[in-house]
Amino acid sequence: MKFEKVKSEGLRHEYDVVISAEDIENRVVEIVQDKAKTYKMQGFRPGHVPLNIVRSSVEATATKEALDALISNASRAVVKESKVVRLATNPMYKLKGQYEKGKDLGLTLYFDESPSFELKLYDLKIEKIVPNVTQQDVDEAIKRTIDASPVYEKTAPDYVVKPKDMVSYQATCYNNGVESKKKSFSNAVIIPDIIPEGAEFLGKFIGKKVGESFDFVPATDKNLKYKIELKSIEQAMTDITPEDYAKRKGLSGKKVLEDTIKEQMENEINDLAYIYHKSQILEQFSKDYKFDIPQEVFDREMGIAIATYKREEGSDAPISKPTQKAEKKKSDEEIRKELKDVVNKRCILGYVLNRISEKEKITITEADINAALNAEIYKNPMHAQNIIDYYTKNPGALDFKKAEVLERKVIEFLLTKTTGKEVKKTKAEMEKILDELLKEDDE
Repeated sequence: MKFEKVKSEGLRHEYDVVISAEDIENRVVEIVQDKAKTYKMQGFRPGHVPLNIVRSSVEATATKEALDALISNASRAVVKESKVVRLATNPMYKLKGQYEKGKDLGLTLYFDESPSFELKLYDLKIEKIVPNVTQQDVDEAIKRTIDASPVYEKTAPDYVVKPKDMVSYQATCYNNGVESKKKSFSNAVIIPDIIPEGAEFLGKFIGKKVGESFDFVPATDKNLKYKIELKSIEQAMTDITPEDYAKRKGLSGKKVLEDTIKEQMENEINDLAYIYHKSQILEQFSKDYKFDIPQEVFDREMGIAIATYKREEGSDAPISKPTQKAEKKKSDEEIRKELKDVVNKRCILGYVLNRISEKEKITITEADINAALNAEIYKNPMHAQNIIDYYTKNPGALDFKKAEVLERKVIEFLLTKTTGKEVKKTKAEMEKILDELLKEDDE
């Protein structure tokens, strides 16, 4: 094998490599001999098939394995020769023409090295947000909680169903007039304030008493008719005191309810504040660090950015009005030019955060990943299995999630090193701050 450096510009290194026909032949013979030890063919004992017959049968496979092994060896030798300390990407190659048996194999092998830079002192000054939750905020939140998640109470016989109430009913099915016990069922539902499209039958409960009934014919099968009989009604108790609500929810009193609600509201503000704190830290880093980014790394991040841009821009959404003309879609090249600086900045910050994680020995554990996935499932409980399947079947998505978790741990570490004045903010104020940040990013 021979190799020669042909290019070394910035972080990119390229070598011309020649693997001799003799080296290829020798490796093919080794692989064929190894396969021959257990090769089976009718008329021969296992492992006793003549070598020339084995080779003719496994020639293509053995040649591919030989070339893969020799190119891998060449990659390691070239990287060692280059004396590059840290690779940004695995070595890649381009063949100089199609391989021909009995001839040398020529290829160009190339790779990028990671950028070299020194970490600076963590001299970070930011505006630190402290949650501002007033008693009025808590009182209003409790009212919303009581309305959105009421407690229920059994009703008197003459009570009629209202929105938010919970009703239990027996649905007796008749198929072409004949009762079908197999399709009959019992169920309980909460009557919503607004009846959704496709669930009009829920509206039929409103104004009914226990023991009353109504007929319902499903749109999916006109041969079926259900007799819906109300068995019980539980009234949504939305007009009760916080003290009463707390006790009905199993809490010791109003104070515990207030403390719980206040903690939830403070956590919501802290989540928004984290984004703001992170933005301030990264903005300082973007001024402190300037270095070249490996082309392969940049291209990969740009691909993700372009895909995200198209999805968020909704360029494929239908036109809202017949007379409205569709805006001309931007080409990938136009989007690339628009996002170039943003992606470059994102890459630089990624390298800086990774270097900090190495220096400070910040790592993620299986428990960290599970906690992040459980948090995502908690926010979308109806899609729990879809979330699990997505990360199980998409290793790239799981790697991205791991990177997110590691980034958060690094940012949280850096927050312990920050100085600056503390400012109290409400949730509404924090949302306004983040909206302004998003507008700045868009600009």
